[in-house]
Amino acid sequence: MHRVPDSDSKRFSLSTALRNEADAIAETAYCLWERGWAESSAGNISVDVTRLLINEPDRLQEYRKTSLDHAFGVLAHRYFFVTAHGARFRELAHRPDEALLLICIAASGEEYYILRGGEESRVTSEIGAHLGMHAVFVQQSLDARAVVHVHPPHLVALTQIARYTTPEPLNKLLWSMYPEMKIVAPTGIGYVPYTCPGTQELACATQRVFTDQPLIIWEKHGCVAWGRDVHEAFDIIACAEKAAEIFFICRRAGYEPEGLTPEQLRELDALGPPKDVP
Repeated sequence: MHRVPDSDSKRFSLSTALRNEADAIAETAYCLWERGWAESSAGNISVDVTRLLINEPDRLQEYRKTSLDHAFGVLAHRYFFVTAHGARFRELAHRPDEALLLICIAASGEEYYILRGGEESRVTSEIGAHLGMHAVFVQQSLDARAVVHVHPPHLVALTQIARYTTPEPLNKLLWSMYPEMKIVAPTGIGYVPYTCPGTQELACATQRVFTDQPLIIWEKHGCVAWGRDVHEAFDIIACAEKAAEIFFICRRAGYEPEGLTPEQLRELDALGPPKDVP
């Protein structure tokens, strides 16, 4: 994996902290691709990096500006790393300066400036869902800055089974398959019925089901997770996908998995959330 290079004269210069953040995104993107969760140009990532801006750019109006389909006034003057439209995650690790954009939301909340990225680049088609979630983070003062969307196959496969297309049975299954799932997502995961990808309708549907759950399944499509950084979001997806995979392994072997008992799940509830690694 190549480190994000310093900027040239036409791009906003990245501080060490911003380059480190971009490197973390590139590394995570490659890991997601290796697992088969981001085929072709599928998948997208956004990270709010406003806190890392040491010096804000002068004369924002000199940077390329693009309109948004929906206004996000609460995000005005906030800065984000966002994967570019059509960018392949496997390429992001090697060409991050083209596949990863640094944007600033304009004062109106209706446009964004591209401070770094390919000359003709634009943001991911799922930008509405990403910014909608970031808006909730800001409005509710949540300690969340990263949003990751990918297509884990076992989770998507579960949404092809009618009995698991509502939150209650889906969460019961995932919790019972894998203890870690109950620990990292004690409030469960959300669920959005099939909605056309890349649309404002999907973005609005995602916002409507948003609570304190760290992951939302998009039926027959994929999932979107969030956390304090891309590593935390990755971990949540990995745990949910592992739980779904265990279910299908048992089914392929000809067995109906028995899962954890209610008593065992209550024991996990008593453990509380996982502790941060020092």
